[in-house]
Amino acid sequence: MLLTNRRHRLLFMALAGMEVAWFIPFALTLFLWLQGEDARLPALLRAPTVVLLACWGVLVLYLLAADLLNRWQLESPARDIVMLLLVIGASFLTVRIIVFPTLQLLDLRWLGAVVGAIFNQGSGSAAILLVLLVNLFLWIRVALATDRSLTFFSVGLSFRLGMLLTLAGNTLLILAARQPVSSALVYFWSFFGFGLIAVALARMDDKAMGAQQSTGAALPWSRLGQLLTMVGLMMGATIGAADYYTPQNIRTVLGWFSPLWNALGWVLARLFFFLFWLMLPFLEWLSEVIRQLLAGIEPPKIVEQELGLPDPSATPMTLSEMVRTFAFVRYCLIAGIIVVILTVIWILFARTRQRTISEEAEATANEGLAWGENPLHRLRTLADLFRRHGLGPRLLAAISVQNIYANVCRLASRRGYPRRLAQPPDEYLPQLERAFPDHAEQLVRLTAAYMRVHYGDQPVEAAELDQLREDFAHIRTTSAAPT
Repeated sequence: MLLTNRRHRLLFMALAGMEVAWFIPFALTLFLWLQGEDARLPALLRAPTVVLLACWGVLVLYLLAADLLNRWQLESPARDIVMLLLVIGASFLTVRIIVFPTLQLLDLRWLGAVVGAIFNQGSGSAAILLVLLVNLFLWIRVALATDRSLTFFSVGLSFRLGMLLTLAGNTLLILAARQPVSSALVYFWSFFGFGLIAVALARMDDKAMGAQQSTGAALPWSRLGQLLTMVGLMMGATIGAADYYTPQNIRTVLGWFSPLWNALGWVLARLFFFLFWLMLPFLEWLSEVIRQLLAGIEPPKIVEQELGLPDPSATPMTLSEMVRTFAFVRYCLIAGIIVVILTVIWILFARTRQRTISEEAEATANEGLAWGENPLHRLRTLADLFRRHGLGPRLLAAISVQNIYANVCRLASRRGYPRRLAQPPDEYLPQLERAFPDHAEQLVRLTAAYMRVHYGDQPVEAAELDQLREDFAHIRTTSAAPT
């Protein structure tokens, strides 16, 4: 990501800015809702620019930490333990710095407050839960950061979805949380600024990969300066226009045409009265018909009876009441949710465990950062693989085979041979061979391995996986060569 793919480094950072810009309004609204009716934001959270830059910097640091973890190439279970400690430790450390900044360095009373806030949700726990929620969101986004290529279509889709989310989030921040419009506008304009940069970088990358003279180099500083200047001018012009075209100014401009509106209003009013005068006989006839129909209907008889209400003490206890009444049930439920969350993050991180540095450094045939892919479909696929291959090297090998085959299909689609929805791999193989005519043997081997792990429970050994990676490297070289 940031370390292994310098061509996409700026794009990763712009997408990270988009993420935090639409998420922060939801998080602040939830914080104020947990605090109650008279809640107020702390002084630190009332500075929207500081909050935005802090969350963006933390997300970039988490991406950097995930890159370093991939570079170390630790084997399971050491890598799993390090990853879980990193997620939990970073979340607790953030709570310590933000919520308890005045405690002494060795004062560990804050740990008890954090555990109490998680399991008991007592008074004063809203700030702790907010920080943990933000950290959880950031780590999930990092875990999803290597699932899909950064094509112009994918980034544009994320931008459109994020635009709807930032509109909804800032509307809630203003109306439900009663925060000033100026704070919401900081997050709103920041999203569009980061979004324009991300979309422009994705478009440049797509155009560069389609050119025969592309060398996969990073964006030159001069081009980056031009891009930032154009985005800045566009955002400045938009903000200036929004500040100028206020309701008062619009009413002033419309007032210039008041004689025209008055004349149109006089004409439309006379036209309405004329049409009503024409329809008056029909309306009177219809009213008489309805009156005659209603006159022949007898009024219904009302039967009075006592309705016995059940005894409230005899009603069964609901799940929410059980959670509030029995601490053991509450602790087990929350512990189960935490285990599920950490398991999901581990599975998403495991998708890239066996990827080498050279594979991550490829130009755009590599998988890249996923911001916006449907997580339910991804989790169903992973759950199916887990059910058939278990937890261990076989699962990781199956995930790697799926990733390699997906990248080959993506390269073939760029050459004009896309795979149809739900098309079986064996039926798609002839199209792959037409897309890469000199690699029939490698394509047959890759297709067979993919069908074994995707439809069956036959494992892929380490030597076979190395061969498939070598086959993909040859295919990718052919795809990058001029045709």
